[in-house]
Amino acid sequence: MPNVSKASVEKLRHQKKLLQQELFMFHRVMEGMRRDLSYEEVLQLIVGSVTEGLGYDRAGLFDVDFKARTVKRAIGIDARGRFEYGFVEKSPIYPRKGFNVFSDIAYGYLKYFFSNNIFKRMPKAVQVLKNVDAGVTSNANVPIKVGKGKITGILAVDNLFSKRRLTKTDIVSLLNFATQAGLAMESARLHEQVKNQTVTDGLTGIFNRRYFDRQLAVEIKRSRLRKKPLSLLYADIDHFKRVNDRFGHLEGDEVLKRIAHLLSLGVRTADKVARIGGEEFAVLMPDIPLEMAGAVAQRLVTEVERDNSPIPAMARRKERVTISVGVACFPRGGVEGRQASLLRKADQSLYQAKRDGRNRVGPLLGL
Repeated sequence: MPNVSKASVEKLRHQKKLLQQELFMFHRVMEGMRRDLSYEEVLQLIVGSVTEGLGYDRAGLFDVDFKARTVKRAIGIDARGRFEYGFVEKSPIYPRKGFNVFSDIAYGYLKYFFSNNIFKRMPKAVQVLKNVDAGVTSNANVPIKVGKGKITGILAVDNLFSKRRLTKTDIVSLLNFATQAGLAMESARLHEQVKNQTVTDGLTGIFNRRYFDRQLAVEIKRSRLRKKPLSLLYADIDHFKRVNDRFGHLEGDEVLKRIAHLLSLGVRTADKVARIGGEEFAVLMPDIPLEMAGAVAQRLVTEVERDNSPIPAMARRKERVTISVGVACFPRGGVEGRQASLLRKADQSLYQAKRDGRNRVGPLLGL
């Protein structure tokens, strides 16, 4: 029997462990895809798989935008181990070798990058991120590819907490996983696009009636379970038929798009804005009590009235668009209501706002 060194045995064991972890991660990501996860949830699953499965302290996914010549972070983990979202970190890229590490990976000049002394290996002139967390020494970056080797992103890992050194075996494992991650991300993107087409209004880009009806039932159930209020706003463009008759339907479409935009800007990201009819809009506001919803509604009415006329013909006549808003809340005073009751109350409030002269908020009605 040939002599096998202890180091060789340990290396084989390590490789076997990595292979088992890779298989576990691939299964986990594919199972997540079958469960119809959102794109954001798929990103969480990928990052969680890298940290839990392969044993890295932190991981981040970066989107490559060749048109804008930037690499922007889609998701990462902060110094406290919590998920970070948004394009907080970004790095410029340029099709010239040596511009920076992310750039070299994106354009194919580097197959990967790793170092156990990142600040020595990456001089200031080529450091990718200006705000690399203090204490990071071991870092690796590998490309995420789809299709025929097209690079769409970069997977980055480090060992901020454990200080474990990286090896070439780690890189092989990361490259294998990045390929699977790329397929999962691309599938999730396409799925999200198709799903969005079925739940968004084609003209305004906000949610449609189909989505609103489904989400309302979800939010009412959630409100009951969490014993939190759910407020509903009904908004209607005042005298919209006059706009269409006087200026034409194309100009009317511009008014609809502008109102949808102003409503979306005027509420939280957690709130759901939908177009539920021709010139009718609804806003679902989880965890917002009746009085606060009324204040939001009044602000929306004021902001729409103050906004510049969305079409030049109206601006020349010094005409402005206004809206009327109805407000209802479920539940109030500990009384549980039903979906139909909430809709009816919001509609009653809107009707009263119109009867009282339009360009105003109706009475605040609780169930």
